[in-house]
Amino acid sequence: MKHALALCIVGGALAACKKAPPPPEDKPPPVTASASQAAAPPAPPPPQEKVPTLMPEPFAPLKRSLTATVHVIDGAVLVAEGVRVGRVEGETVKWIGQVPDDNKDIGGTEIRAVWGSWPDGVDVYSSGKRGYGWRPTIFPLTGKGSRLAFGDDDGGGWFQGTARLGPTTIVASGSRKGRRRSVIRGPVRQFEPISAEQGGCKPEEVPKSQEPVPLALPYWWISATGAGTFMTIGNLCNRENALAVEVWDQEGASRIVELSGMVKPTGGVGAVPVPGKGDELWLSTSPVIHYKAGTFEALPPIGPRLQKLFVSPSGKLHALAGRGIFRFDEGRWTRIANLSYPLTFRSIGMDDAGTIWVRYAWPARLREVKNEPPEDACTTPFVYVGEMPLPQGASYTFRTTIDALTTFPALSEIRGIEYIEGGGQHFGIQVKDWAQADAVIAHIRANVPDASPERLCFAPTVPNAVEIKRE
Repeated sequence: MKHALALCIVGGALAACKKAPPPPEDKPPPVTASASQAAAPPAPPPPQEKVPTLMPEPFAPLKRSLTATVHVIDGAVLVAEGVRVGRVEGETVKWIGQVPDDNKDIGGTEIRAVWGSWPDGVDVYSSGKRGYGWRPTIFPLTGKGSRLAFGDDDGGGWFQGTARLGPTTIVASGSRKGRRRSVIRGPVRQFEPISAEQGGCKPEEVPKSQEPVPLALPYWWISATGAGTFMTIGNLCNRENALAVEVWDQEGASRIVELSGMVKPTGGVGAVPVPGKGDELWLSTSPVIHYKAGTFEALPPIGPRLQKLFVSPSGKLHALAGRGIFRFDEGRWTRIANLSYPLTFRSIGMDDAGTIWVRYAWPARLREVKNEPPEDACTTPFVYVGEMPLPQGASYTFRTTIDALTTFPALSEIRGIEYIEGGGQHFGIQVKDWAQADAVIAHIRANVPDASPERLCFAPTVPNAVEIKRE
């Protein structure tokens, strides 16, 4: 790191962000952010046809292993257990390799994630079993690549994303020594970032850092579109709720695009990038941000709170939100399936056959629930409100929902319930019948516009009462 703006793999031309002079006229047009869809109220959704109800079916060969994980790469389903990685073939697993088990002094090695390209570019992220920060390592499982270890035993380290640019794979990591970007596959690619000074950051906005020159956009994530547009995601000048993206063009010059005006308050760490097939990419924000060929736009709101985004092998964007699974088609989210009740999945993806795989308590496929009882036969009507503890930026919505319920006319007839189910902690309202469920939902929506309550036929396994009383 000898030059003023160099990281471990940076270089190329600089371009200033919004306070710097505009690029010369012979340069490509600047990246733009369209807020039109974010500002306009969403169109009312069309009447929904009945959709299938899905629930996780454990993948039998792994015998409900609590340590096994599942990952879908280019339509291929890979599973990991212990230090082994295998590919699902029908109802069996063909083990294709393993990572070194060289962390025996800290409990052994545990695989945290598997990503890359199938079949010749699969990479494995592992660490010691004491935690994610203990000796994190990227290991090339298939094809030609370099092993990368980051962090140390004193301060640990953390993963900040990966970017595939043709034959090149870049991995970003962080530690107490600062940020680091490393090429683990293919030829070196250099991307020189805009400095804090060039980006117009104030001295008090720039924390002390081990990096030679502070960045205008201290990033939480790196990523790249399927066509190879490289970008970083973070908070501009370390400002709160100042989500922004630094995007590099094909000539190596970058621009910073501010997105905070298009989304609800979020930190850069929550804006997880999901690459598409061509020159497009999505950010897991509310609403979802879509990048395509130089332009950012906000997609229409989904409705229920977003849990995860994923892309089908054909390139279609999907979302798990609330208990619904949605597909984005022709400018609109379409609900294609429901879960019986909201569940928390650690990973989700779709294989070549269109089957959705998840990591629930263990690897599983989502299968249709047959012979589901009709709604009018339900004896346990329930209004689902949301997860607890809540994700970043959602605490205000939750508090105002509780406050709103204190003014519900039939408060004495309803009961707040907190429960643990499906890998997460949740909150809802027990009601006496569907009419009361609809009244509770209408009351919440009238007082808390950002809330997304929905009615379920559901009884928590171990309910804990949450007091809601009129002041």
